[in-house]
Amino acid sequence: MLRKDNLYRVLEVFFDDPLPQGIGFQLREISRKIKLAPKSVKLYLEKLEKEKLIVKKEHRIHKYPVYYANRDNDYFKFLKKIDIQRKIKESGLLDYLNEKCMPDAIILFGSASKGEDIKESDVDLYLQSEEKKISPDKFEKKLKRRVSLFFESNFDNLSQELKTNIINGDMLVGYLKCKFEKQDERKLDQDNSKQGKGKIYFKNGGNQP
Repeated sequence: MLRKDNLYRVLEVFFDDPLPQGIGFQLREISRKIKLAPKSVKLYLEKLEKEKLIVKKEHRIHKYPVYYANRDNDYFKFLKKIDIQRKIKESGLLDYLNEKCMPDAIILFGSASKGEDIKESDVDLYLQSEEKKISPDKFEKKLKRRVSLFFESNFDNLSQELKTNIINGDMLVGYLKCKFEKQDERKLDQDNSKQGKGKIYFKNGGNQP
């Protein structure tokens, strides 16, 4: 699905803005955005609708068809996660952070790691390293998103809630170094169980993602 073909270009419109001002996308609006003929866009929209990745509705006032991302579809969220990770990688942000911070791990967490982010959402990245004064401005322009960087070299210093959010994120670089007490492991296992994930294993002799 995530080939850089015209079908992907249409779907990418919904990845980038799943909630377009609450009114959906018109066919011709999508056509203008990606510079593809309306007739072709219509065929791809029909295919995506058939696969339940998008939803077609009637405009509440003007009654013409409008299209929305199907944010309840797990496969849409899965593809959206892959898309944002690809964009982060291709932007050069990870190479920049590796060079400037030399972190043990970089983890995408929060709504973007769940495929639930919207146009206004931040891209939340945890870096297991000492904090550095760096600016991701040029990468924010490429990603068209605000990038929020969270630094902490000692993972165990973080709050339990933040630990859980990070552990349930996506590892983009390296691996996480941490030590956990048994109650921490039980708590994370419970959180993962609720989300349909398996047991987590950490690096300290036992258990690592």
